[in-house]
Amino acid sequence: MFLYSIPNPLSPLYQSGFLQSVEWTLSECPPLWSKIAVITGGQSGIGAEIVKQLLLHDIGHVVVLARSREKFEIAREEWGKITCHEEVAERVEFVECDLTDLRVVDRVGKELLRRLGRLDMLFLNAGIPNIPNYELSPQGVETIFAANHLGHFHLVNTLLPLILSTPKTHSVSSTRIIVSSSSLHHLCGSIDVQSLTSPTPPSSKLGTAYASLYRYARSKLANILFAKALSRRLENEKVFVNAYFPGNIPTSSMDTWKEHFGNAFGSVFSEFFRWIGQTLEDGATTGVFLAAAKEVETGGCRGEYWVPIARKESCSTAAGDERLAERLWVWSEGFVKGALQSGREVAVGASVDADVDVDADT
Repeated sequence: MFLYSIPNPLSPLYQSGFLQSVEWTLSECPPLWSKIAVITGGQSGIGAEIVKQLLLHDIGHVVVLARSREKFEIAREEWGKITCHEEVAERVEFVECDLTDLRVVDRVGKELLRRLGRLDMLFLNAGIPNIPNYELSPQGVETIFAANHLGHFHLVNTLLPLILSTPKTHSVSSTRIIVSSSSLHHLCGSIDVQSLTSPTPPSSKLGTAYASLYRYARSKLANILFAKALSRRLENEKVFVNAYFPGNIPTSSMDTWKEHFGNAFGSVFSEFFRWIGQTLEDGATTGVFLAAAKEVETGGCRGEYWVPIARKESCSTAAGDERLAERLWVWSEGFVKGALQSGREVAVGASVDADVDVDADT
């Protein structure tokens, strides 16, 4: 017992993805016959790799929620190379969904709730990266936060009755909710909910690149807080909720650095992680582990944070703050309810002083 109380000096390296251990492999994944999965952002990058692995392990049906049908069609061609194209067409479907718009999420969620007979796995994978432009969603929330947290928050709560009923109506012992986050959540020490609807971006002494990175980190902190708060609410249910960091994977989302620093210097990030980061398969492995591995259930893994590959690790102090998680839940719940009941875009006013440093909480 004493040994387990000693902090692992290598933990920061595991948390950042610069060091990884292989705790589970895709060869250990059980057959997924008849199971149904919903994944946001399954048309490219890590999401497309997760869909590929689900197909390889005989998933019954996958619903991909995304904005780009064009990217989905490209991914479907690639999936067709691992199995016949006709089979992919039968087992994978595309549903257009803009996570930044709560009314779209509400419509899509209710449609899936109506026509799906079960839901075994829900992957909250989609995410807007650290885009340089400061924008607000149709309901007046900062865009990165709106997509990465608020849209997923409402999607889960809409589909939750189906997730809860599946173990009761089908021969499965549990269902899973898998929340994608990032090691960059460490850059954000708190969440000021008032600033989320500010029509102007708070200024940063460190420049616009850091300001956008902070907004992304804030959304990733929210992902973990949400996973933990949801897990506590479902502790007596046969639903296992966990958050994970896929790894440092050079996907197209890293192209945002080119927008900040130009093509030459911005490309350095992708090349750097191409050499020392994780692969798409590595990133998908932890997600599939949390969705399908028996060890998650037998180990009672609820509300935990995972890093490459299928390794349980500690998260930041802020991410483990139950009071912060509850405040975020109450705000999110109230905002969604108000936005949908109004039937129109939410009017927002200045809620923070423009001179407030965006990195004040880090």
